[in-house]
Amino acid sequence: MSAMQRFMTFLGFAEESPEEDGAEVPEAEPRRRAPVLSLHTARQLEIVVLEPRAFDDARRAADCLRDRRPVVLNLQAVDPELSRRIVDFLSGVTYALDGHLQRVGEAIFLFTPSTVTIHAEVVPTDRAGLLPLG
Repeated sequence: MSAMQRFMTFLGFAEESPEEDGAEVPEAEPRRRAPVLSLHTARQLEIVVLEPRAFDDARRAADCLRDRRPVVLNLQAVDPELSRRIVDFLSGVTYALDGHLQRVGEAIFLFTPSTVTIHAEVVPTDRAGLLPLG
């Protein structure tokens, strides 16, 4: 048996036959191979975008958080009083689930479960609220 064949046999790519060695090989147990694991077992992350019109719609957002799905809440078309009630409710749900909350716009909020972390970077703007060029 050549050195390359012995090396391939050592790595498990070739079967060793007793006739090639010239030596008697006692019956051995069959080789056990390690199970093949898929590296793509993680499910795809889903972000739910909601635009509630009534307080009852906040329950759907709470259910999504409970199911470990991040929620973007757009409250731009909602009365300010109702908007505050919805944000207060979902803040409580998020706190109870060890989640995170981030305001991302004037009336847009991101609520995430504990499995998702938010990293916010503050970009400096001028007095008019415009981003600097270059």
